[in-house]
Parts: sequence; C-alpha cells; structure tokens
Amino acid sequence: MAVFGYWRDGYIGVNAVDLSDHAREITLDTSVAELADNVHGDYVSKVRSGLENWTVTATFLQDFAASKVDATFSSIGGAGHSSFQLEVGADKTSAVSTTNPRYSGMAILTSYKPFGGPHGGNLEATATFRPASRLTRRTT
Repeated sequence: MAVFGYWRDGYIGVNAVDLSDHAREITLDTSVAELADNVHGDYVSKVRSGLENWTVTATFLQDFAASKVDATFSSIGGAGHSSFQLEVGADKTSAVSTTNPRYSGMAILTSYKPFGGPHGGNLEATATFRPASRLTRRTT
C-alpha cells in the first residue's frame, strides 16, 4: 500500500501568486449537503447527495512586501471583490499526476486575519476561501 509520507512541500496558489513558501498549514475540506430521501412507509431515514461545498483554510507566516501574503489578500478581499483562481496540492515539486493531484476552483476570500500570535512567536496570518465555482481535481 502506497502512503504519501510526511507532508513538507504543499502548494497553494492564490490569484496566480504562489504563496507556498509562506504557508505553515493548508487544509482542503470537501462535502455535499445531505437531502432527506425517505417517505412514509420507509423503515430507514435515507439521504441523497445535494450541493457540493468546499473550503480551504490556510495559515501563513505574514509578509507585508509586494506580491506576498498581505498584498495578495488585500487586493482580493472585502465586499464587492471578484472571484479568483485558487489551487492547492500536496506536493509542489513533483509533477501533477494521479498520485499527486491538484485541486482548483474559483474562490472568494471570506476571512482574512492579517496578524495574530503570541508575544515572541511568529507573526501569522490566516485566510479562509469559499467556493465561487466547482472544485476540480487535476491529474495531468
């Protein structure tokens, strides 16, 4: 059985900006809504799948320089901003393949905390991305 191994080279691209070298944590969560599908006479509460949903959350080491974390998120966040391309993957340096897929979709930035952390710790920023399109899984 093949196992991915320890994770140390993840990928996150936000609006065509590779922020992988600043990412400390990347999480992709996918789900579908459960729609009740039972009727009178059934002995079991059945469900069927509804709308898909996905969320990407990430924690970054903050960087206020041009084309880095804060500049990227400040340009795409807030009310009235358009959606943008978001792509995540498990291994940045290996070729995209069936054993190293990339997940992408159009997203909006729904939450951005520019800085936080304890005294004496790394200055970190957190971001939450929500869907503006379906999530696709690319293997080529």
